[in-house]
Amino acid sequence: MEVKAFEYIKKYASGLAEIEGCDSKELRAVVSFEGETYQTVKGADFAALSEGDVEKISGKLSDLWIEQALVEDSSPIGAVVVSRTEFCTRACEKDMVLRPCLDDMAQIIGHKVVAVEYDEKAVRKALSGAAGCFVKGKYTITTGRSLYEAMVALTVLEKSAEVNLLAEKQGGGKSIILPEAMLMRMIYKKKYSKAEQSFKQEEAAGADSAEAADRVAGARAVVTGNEEISGQEEMTAEEAKLRQSLVDFGNKLVETGLVQGTWGNLSVRLDDRYMLVTPSGLDYARLTAGDIVKVEIETLEYEGNLKPTSEKGIHASIYKLRDDVGAVIHTHSKYCSVFAAARKDLEIQGSAEETFGKLVKCADYALPGTKSLKKNTAKAFGQSMGCIMANHGMVCGGRDIQEAFDNCRMLEGYAEQRAKGC
Repeated sequence: MEVKAFEYIKKYASGLAEIEGCDSKELRAVVSFEGETYQTVKGADFAALSEGDVEKISGKLSDLWIEQALVEDSSPIGAVVVSRTEFCTRACEKDMVLRPCLDDMAQIIGHKVVAVEYDEKAVRKALSGAAGCFVKGKYTITTGRSLYEAMVALTVLEKSAEVNLLAEKQGGGKSIILPEAMLMRMIYKKKYSKAEQSFKQEEAAGADSAEAADRVAGARAVVTGNEEISGQEEMTAEEAKLRQSLVDFGNKLVETGLVQGTWGNLSVRLDDRYMLVTPSGLDYARLTAGDIVKVEIETLEYEGNLKPTSEKGIHASIYKLRDDVGAVIHTHSKYCSVFAAARKDLEIQGSAEETFGKLVKCADYALPGTKSLKKNTAKAFGQSMGCIMANHGMVCGGRDIQEAFDNCRMLEGYAEQRAKGC
């Protein structure tokens, strides 16, 4: 059991160590696994975790006693990550009350993150409505139903802290109102990424990863090569190629830091009637060509058992608006998110004007997955190849998926220069 617990923690340890601005030597994790509690030892190198870096603490008091109590009580918390990251530390030092200027924070973290003393009652209160808090003079705590979820929470919280600080130069971030932030959090916890959470929770309970994946795959429409798609006609070689391209570029978005966790979505135009889009809430690392969903552009009806991204309407609206767009990518990339948080247009100069024009518009705010968001985004996209989405992220198009990806990187690079005042 100790070996399986170590393997579970090690699977996500390197991802935690790679979070930008994170001191891997200051990282600690406490997890519930097969009814026991485990922690990483102080000073463990998360970039190269060894079996000796993980110990069972059931029956004795950990030095991380509050974190141990969090995973051992009856709450849904299955993992706690303790960290020191650059921007969360800055926010804590400023005694900030961090409110969501981006919807990924509202969904994954909650409606506010506060700095508290290292006291069990204070920490529990801070975490009662959020998946993270700052502990004064110590570190940041993030939580999740699984270690994966706690890791994503840290990634999103660190980005949110940096975005809020950078947005001060753009007139300040505009927070999502409390009722909407709470609604997003509730929907995320109850509905979003059900298939992926089933896999992560089975894995955290000690199930073999392959067995857990097989059980979750029962809800997935498995398609490879020229096999039939849920009883429909055999796919063409071109469709198979386009499906694989979405898998490949989904992973490139992760590798380049343009998305976090299962956030963001991609699509390609298949023909005049259909588009292919990524499914809702599946980890890019486990995405296969068979998971890609075929959606009718006009009606948004789809084939197969997996649901397409909730933002499918945005992709369809852009395809209907622009015949020259063959691929669309939506991301929550950090520096475009600074302008999304501030709800500001992004002025463009130089060679990027050929792609985006002189101004990348910021679409008016609307709740994720709504008709208003679809309408506002298409309007802001206009005749450009990209736009900012207030409190949300950005979207870019291209003649094909490679060009859409290149445009995402170009816009993010330009937003970085502007956000940092370079």
